Amino acid sequence: MSSPIRAGEPYSSERTVAIIEELNREGYVHLGPTLESDEVEALRGAMERKWADPAMHDPEKNQIQGISMMRMFEYDNAFRDLIAREPFASLAEAVLGNDCHVLAQNALRTEPEPGRTGGWHLDDLVHFPLNDGIERHDPRMVMPMMVLQVFVPLTDVDAVEYGPTQVVPTSHYAGRRPNDPEHPSFDGRGPVSILAKAGDAYIFNNQVWHRGAPNCSERIRY
Repeated sequence: MSSPIRAGEPYSSERTVAIIEELNREGYVHLGPTLESDEVEALRGAMERKWADPAMHDPEKNQIQGISMMRMFEYDNAFRDLIAREPFASLAEAVLGNDCHVLAQNALRTEPEPGRTGGWHLDDLVHFPLNDGIERHDPRMVMPMMVLQVFVPLTDVDAVEYGPTQVVPTSHYAGRRPNDPEHPSFDGRGPVSILAKAGDAYIFNNQVWHRGAPNCSERIRY
């Protein structure tokens, strides 16, 4: 069954190199506009259908946990086709190697939650941990990257009130988990909000300290 997801176009070699350099240095990159409006609508519609299906909330199916709908490529062809859409596929291979593969494809649905605090984390274990006697990894080295996160907002998240993804730049060099549950900082830099429009994309090293900020608006964030 076909979907409206396009094939897309890979980035030029020059832009790919620039993205990777920024990713290695800062730990994240806002790629900017990527998906067309009909692609966004198809993906959001699949999320809405899945969330509305009572069977998907059965814990024995391990499909929906909290705000996360898991393995969306199993549910809808638009999400399946998104995996191979350019520039995502070639960029992932340029960052991780040609033998990389999808670990998960989860869709996050965040309702208004103005009272929530904290939530800072990195995904997975600390891949290159340091003991307390070593302040950080040497900034002159390029940190190896095992997992690349690719996020695509399906609603506008262009102000802090809508609960954007927040990251602490360069914190993939920390060698440890976030140093404060509310106001983490690394190398003199605090959190940055990635403000984006529906259809934008951004990527980050899964070792960067990050969170979804509280959704203080009156609408659901997809």
